[in-house]
Amino acid sequence: MWDQLSKFKYDIIRLTGKNRLRILILVFNRSFWAIFVYRLERGMYLTFGNAYSILRILFLPILRLLEVYTNAEINYKAEIGKGILILHSALGIVISGYAQIGDDLTLTGGNVIGSKDAGKFGDILLGNNCFLGANAVILGPLQLADNIKIGASACVVKSCLNDGAALGGVPAREITG
Repeated sequence: MWDQLSKFKYDIIRLTGKNRLRILILVFNRSFWAIFVYRLERGMYLTFGNAYSILRILFLPILRLLEVYTNAEINYKAEIGKGILILHSALGIVISGYAQIGDDLTLTGGNVIGSKDAGKFGDILLGNNCFLGANAVILGPLQLADNIKIGASACVVKSCLNDGAALGGVPAREITG
């Protein structure tokens, strides 16, 4: 639980940017609440293990209302490093419980990180400092290296292990030049 709190502190630092006074209006930000709910649920899951799946039933009405408000569905089983930044959650965000994501993930909105078929935890691996453009989709199982930038409306269905690559198109391919 403490690990998730320290990651949440870093998430808030990324959300506020250079203007630290933004923390005063942060509580009205949908992205803040989406990340807060994920970190809280993840901490509970790490504390109680699979028993949290049953305990969670008590909180479902509140969780569903927050999901509707934030327009983000981030599965508590997904492992996301510190510094997740959601720029426009009103467009919708979905992250599968099969995902393992590094630090400093940036989502611009309308993003889906999911699986093509029933899978297992770790089927979707994203490195550190990845950026997803508006409406970009990642469908695993696949692995992406560090510093990957995915263009708007791209659909990534194959692994890319080149650090710093830019991906675009449907299906997404590495963009050079």
